[in-house]
Amino acid sequence: MKKGILVLIAVLAFVTCQAREIVLLQGPFEADWSDKHCVDPMQMVGVAAGDRIHVYTSNLRSHAVAYIRTKSNGWAAISKDYDNVTITGDFECLLTEELVKVIDNQTLMFGGDGYTIEKVTLITDRPEDTRTGFDDLSNPKASKAARQIYNLLRDSYGHKSISCSMAEVEWNYKEAGYVKGWTGRYPAMNGFDYIHLTYDWESYTDITPVKEWWDMGGLVTICWHWRAPGSQAAWEAYKADNSKAYEGFYAPGGGSPSTTFSPARAVTEGTWENEFVRSDLAKVADRLKLLRDAGIVVIWRPFHEAAGNSTIYPDGTAWFWWGADGAEPCVKLWKMMYDYFSEQGLDNLIWVWTSQTKDSAWYPGDNYVDMIGRDLYNYTLDDAAYNFKYLTAYYPHKMIALSECGYGGGTSPYMTDQWEAGARWSYGMPWYHYQYRPGGSHQYANEDWWNAWFDDPNTITMEEMKTLRAEYLASDPGPGPKPDDPDDPEDGIGEISGDTAPDAPWFNLQGVGIARPTAPGLYIHGREKVLVR
Repeated sequence: MKKGILVLIAVLAFVTCQAREIVLLQGPFEADWSDKHCVDPMQMVGVAAGDRIHVYTSNLRSHAVAYIRTKSNGWAAISKDYDNVTITGDFECLLTEELVKVIDNQTLMFGGDGYTIEKVTLITDRPEDTRTGFDDLSNPKASKAARQIYNLLRDSYGHKSISCSMAEVEWNYKEAGYVKGWTGRYPAMNGFDYIHLTYDWESYTDITPVKEWWDMGGLVTICWHWRAPGSQAAWEAYKADNSKAYEGFYAPGGGSPSTTFSPARAVTEGTWENEFVRSDLAKVADRLKLLRDAGIVVIWRPFHEAAGNSTIYPDGTAWFWWGADGAEPCVKLWKMMYDYFSEQGLDNLIWVWTSQTKDSAWYPGDNYVDMIGRDLYNYTLDDAAYNFKYLTAYYPHKMIALSECGYGGGTSPYMTDQWEAGARWSYGMPWYHYQYRPGGSHQYANEDWWNAWFDDPNTITMEEMKTLRAEYLASDPGPGPKPDDPDDPEDGIGEISGDTAPDAPWFNLQGVGIARPTAPGLYIHGREKVLVR
C-alpha cells in the first residue's frame, strides 16, 4: 500500500511540475500609448511569484520600446525594468514576490511603440484547480439545520435567485411589507441588523420579529453595524452606565457617525479595545443563541465592506472602523469572532464575507467563510456582470450574493437583466428606505423593480421558499463531520503528527484552502500530504 501511495505521489508531482501557458490577451494589435491593451485581473487568478508573463511580438521596427503598467495608481509602471524598455523580440516578465505585491489583482496594460503585440500569456508551474462544486460549510460542527439550509442554497445557486429585503434599521420586516403591497408576495429572505446593540433599550433579546419571519417560511440574514467607543473614557463611562451610548461605526472620513476606534489594538491582548471587543462579542453571541435555540439558521454577514475603496483607488480608504488599520487586523477580528462563536456553540451560522473586489488580502480564508457577498450602489448592468464574474473567478468554490444593492431614485438594474448578463447571484437585497411611505418613490428599488423580479421564473419568493425550506429541513443533509482519529483505520485519513494537528488547515494539491476533504484523494493537512480514501 505504501509503495502504491509513493507511486501516486510521484506521478502527481510529475504532473504538477508541467508548466501551463494561459492566454491572457489575444492580438494582433499595434502597441501604442493608450489604455487599449489591457489584461483584467480576473484573467490572472492565482498569479504567484515564479510565474512569468510572456509577450509575443512581431513587426518590430527600429527603436521599439515596450512597457507593462498597472492601473493601481494611474498607469504606473510595475517596475523600471518593464517601462519604456528597448525590445528586439518577445519579452518576458518574471513575477517576483515584490512584483506580485505591486500587481495585487490590478489591471495590467501592455503598450509602447514600434511593434505588434501578437498575444500575452501567463506561464505557471502551478497545476490547474480542477475541483467541481462548492465547499462544504466551514464549521465542521455545523448544525443539521444549517447544513440543510446550506444545501438549499447550493442547489438553488445558478438556477434561481433568492429575493431578499432589508429591515428598516434593525429588527423588523417593514420593507418586506412594502414589497408584499406592491407584488402581493413577500421576498424569500429578510435582513436584520444588530446596529443598536450599544443602547440600553436595544430589543434583540425579543426575537419575535425574526421568529415570525422564520415561521412564515422565510430565510434570515443578519449584519452588524458595530458601534465602537472612540476613547477609553467613553468605554469606561458606558460600563458604569449603559445609557451613555457611543455612536460611531464609520472610520474617520467614512461617514457619520464615526469613531477613531483601532482594530489593530482591538486584537491586542491587554488593551481596553480588546476588552470592549470581547465584551460585545459575548453580548451578540448571547442574542444569537436565542435564535439558535429557536431553530433559526442565520446567514451571518459581519464586518461588511471592510476594505472600503482602499484597494481600488490610490486615495481610497476603509469606510468602517473594522477596516481602518488595514487587512491584517481585520482578518484577525474575523477569526476572533469565528473562533469565539464556534466555542459558544453557534453552529447555526452560515458565514458571508463581503468583498470589495481586488481585496484578496482581506479574505479570512476558505476555512472561515461559506459565501461571498458584494455590495453595489449606483451601479450599472455592466458593473453587476463584471463584479459577479470577477468574484466567481477568484472564489470559484463559494457562492456569490448581491448582499446589498441600490440605485438613487430606485432605478437599480433589473435583476432579470442582471441574470441575463451573467450575474446569477445567490440572493439579492436592496437596502431599506428609512421612513418610506407607500405611494412614494423608493430610495433604492421601486415597485416596478420588484414586480419585474417576481415575474421572472428564476426568482424564489416566500411562497417558493416555504415549500423548499420544508422539503430541505425534512431531508437528510448527509452525515455530519466525523472527528479525525489517527488510530482508526476506517477513518480514511492517514496518521496525523507534528504540524498536522487535528485543527491544522486543509489544502488541495493546488494549494487552495478547503474546509475539509469531501472526496477521496491526496490533500495537504498542515504541511504534510495525507491520503483520504
